[in-house]
Amino acid sequence: MPKPKYLMEIDALTIQKELESILSSRCFRSRKASKKLLRYIVTASITGNPQPLTQHAIAVEGLGRQPDFNDIYNPLVRVQAGRLRKQLEEYYATEGLLNQVRIELPLGSYQPVFTRHEHELRNPLPVPADESFSISQGPSIACVPRNFLADETVGWPFITHVTREYVNALTRFNFCQVMFTEDTPARVPIERTDFILFFDLHSSGESYSLKCSLVQNQTLQIIWAESFALGSHDPTPALLNPIFKRIANDTVSLECGLTHDVWVRQLLDSGKPIAAHHQVMVATRQQLWELSPVNFRNLRLVCEQRLEQFPHDVQATLIYADLCRSEYLLKYREFDSLKTHWAQVADTLMQLAPGNAHSHLYAAGAYLLDEEYELCLEALARAQSMNPLDTHLNTISGLIHIGMGDWRTGAQLIQDCVDISPIYPDWYHIPLCLSHYREGRFRVAMQEAKKIRLKHCWGPMLRAALYQHNDLWEKAGVEYQRLANNHPDFIQTGKNLAQGFTSKANRVIGKILSDFPPKP
Repeated sequence: MPKPKYLMEIDALTIQKELESILSSRCFRSRKASKKLLRYIVTASITGNPQPLTQHAIAVEGLGRQPDFNDIYNPLVRVQAGRLRKQLEEYYATEGLLNQVRIELPLGSYQPVFTRHEHELRNPLPVPADESFSISQGPSIACVPRNFLADETVGWPFITHVTREYVNALTRFNFCQVMFTEDTPARVPIERTDFILFFDLHSSGESYSLKCSLVQNQTLQIIWAESFALGSHDPTPALLNPIFKRIANDTVSLECGLTHDVWVRQLLDSGKPIAAHHQVMVATRQQLWELSPVNFRNLRLVCEQRLEQFPHDVQATLIYADLCRSEYLLKYREFDSLKTHWAQVADTLMQLAPGNAHSHLYAAGAYLLDEEYELCLEALARAQSMNPLDTHLNTISGLIHIGMGDWRTGAQLIQDCVDISPIYPDWYHIPLCLSHYREGRFRVAMQEAKKIRLKHCWGPMLRAALYQHNDLWEKAGVEYQRLANNHPDFIQTGKNLAQGFTSKANRVIGKILSDFPPKP
């Protein structure tokens, strides 16, 4: 039988992705019957099921009722369909507002309809100000396209396409509220957002360029700007993805994003009490400003208090899972059993947010500690496919690959994140230094060790060992003394660092420890 018209316009894979987004959303989290109903009718439609979607078929095959189900006397399907329509309306009015594909259930029908939706958001979504919100939140950003070409018929379609594509990419990121606002000659009312990210299209001869600038809305201060060449035609994903990756890294990523950094400083400088739904992100930024046991412990307590009150807070759970990653690398010894703790948090995330890339990332970390390497690789692949633009995800993937003994892949993933932008945390140089050290590239490893500035024994320990390998005995002695002064128990600390790593990683750390004290 011929495919319906709506299926000829939107491919089945795109519809399937939209379905999974809906099923993993907050609107549908506890709606088991609606999820079963939606999955059944959508799957039946996109697979070309020749059987009509009758109430009896839906009740038996979709909702699990007995074959003798009587739809004449039992209104189950009609009632569930009505509820599903309302939930879809709620989803597309909130979480799915910017989705370009929509799944709808027309009144009086059980046949879903798939449509493309070009949403033009003239007024931004209101920024929540009440502490009663159950999901931790970060800053809000309005993405605004602007055309500086003389020919508006060419410029506007081009730049709005680029901006929409970027907003679509940002929906895969956490901790920011991102919205699209199509600019006009008149001023766009975006006063309620924390930041404005302008996408400005310029021409240079026959080619185009994109200038992006991030503006703090309250002060109108430009806090970041960068220009990119776009070529002379509509940009392809191959061209846009590296651009988007750089923009996302510098503006909204968890570790490097300037929006988080400036936003938290603004909240702290105001002297006002921090709203409950902002406290996790504030504590996260404070810990990232200075990686220390005190800040690590404070963030852990803030997350635990938040999750005790709101156990379904996905954002707080993600940050809590990221603490496991920090503990794995820096060994603050805040958890009695990292392996058990990581597994529990990963399992919670897979239940709360199975459609989130970081849920699969932290599941991969739990598999690593269980030495389930095949499952670990599968989870990493899913995470990468969900959000290949997230540099934070890539660096953690790199650590996990190194943990499995694949130093080349792991180091390359981390090096790629260093190369994408000059904005990155200096702990990235620890695994890079260890990778070069392991291969005997001591001079290159020494250059990496010099860039480690965090207050932890990793930096002086690596530098002292590498200065020795490069016959710089005086500098090795200085670093050794610094290590002894700041970390008197560094031998035991070094042994602790190796715990939880693979045997290959342990041998590398053991070789470093064997170089102490420096030779006279």
